[in-house]
Amino acid sequence: MRFVVWCLLCVPLLAVAGEILDSSANLDAGVFTLALTARIDAPPATVQRLITDYDRLTEINSSLTESRVVLEHSPLKHRVHTVIRACILFFCRSVTQVQDITRDPNGRIEAVILPALSDFRQGYARWDLAAAGNGTTMHFSATLEPSFWVPPLIGPWLFERQLITEVRESSAIMEARAREAGAR
Repeated sequence: MRFVVWCLLCVPLLAVAGEILDSSANLDAGVFTLALTARIDAPPATVQRLITDYDRLTEINSSLTESRVVLEHSPLKHRVHTVIRACILFFCRSVTQVQDITRDPNGRIEAVILPALSDFRQGYARWDLAAAGNGTTMHFSATLEPSFWVPPLIGPWLFERQLITEVRESSAIMEARAREAGAR
């Protein structure tokens, strides 16, 4: 019985990992607009280091099957090639993105998709990271125009669900890595 009570007490602690504070997805004229705010129990420097370790992004996001730097413009600007394995119900597809990603020391990361090298007609994403107590508040926003078909009636819902799933998974891994680093 004590074990059951202990497990029930721990459930709220597990639920906080990668807590999604707000999310939305919209579709207008074939362009998806996504927004998400999450609380991550890891310092902003750790979060930024992990999400800008472009050659190792597959370690924090299982939807990514490839991630590599193809060009380093400067220490703060990289061209990154990723392949995402996305599944909608029983239909799965690999989606390629090549992005020029710029980060600044204040916690902002911006990515512009290069359409000629990607499965998107256009795309832009921004991550803003801010200290929140001992953790990080991450604001993510993106506009994406896929060059592949997405069901229009459920597309926004699917994009939002996928984004939430990926942020929760990545947040849990980043939090675990932050705890490991703190234990050393």
